[in-house]
Amino acid sequence: MSEQFDAYRVWLGIPPQQQPPNHYQLLGIGQFEADPDVIENAADRQMTHVRTYQSGSHSDDSQRILNEITQAKLCLLKPSSRAAYEAKLRAQTPLTSPTGEQAIPVSPVGSAHPGIAPMASPPAIPVAPTQPQAQPVRPAEIAIPVQVDNPTDYLPGIAHPDAKSVTRRARSRRGNAGIPWILIVGVLFGVGSIIAIGMIIMKTMGITTES
Repeated sequence: MSEQFDAYRVWLGIPPQQQPPNHYQLLGIGQFEADPDVIENAADRQMTHVRTYQSGSHSDDSQRILNEITQAKLCLLKPSSRAAYEAKLRAQTPLTSPTGEQAIPVSPVGSAHPGIAPMASPPAIPVAPTQPQAQPVRPAEIAIPVQVDNPTDYLPGIAHPDAKSVTRRARSRRGNAGIPWILIVGVLFGVGSIIAIGMIIMKTMGITTES
């Protein structure tokens, strides 16, 4: 019995452990390639190569792979469908290290890993609480009354009378203030008297002339 023909491996170089291939493997480009030019050129190259086997004994395989390449091209050239396909592919792809080995899950803090003793946390160093330093209270200052001197007391050439002389001058000024009014009243009274006497004389002379 002849071995079954593997078109993916023979025509596209995809090993059995990577079958069925995803869109990126089918086009022969890097995983999660997003450049439209790279995707389109890779699809055209793969389709041109697979078409050479349409007239042979594996024409059915050739047509099937051509349809898969066309679907991969249309899916990856459309941003929305490519994003959905990449999300699905990431969920199915196991987490691997750069060397191709499967990554070891990291144990959460506090859980014991087989063969490795958990690291003990360093002891806490007690810190003495600091007490706020009391600030000294200053006593209230007592206001001392200050006697304000007369600024003219220190001017040179100015006589500074005592209290008695100031009082005498004030009294004399009040007494002298009434003298002008007395003189004015006396003058007015004298003028009025003269006018009255003149009028009496004129009347008397007028009576004598008529008689």
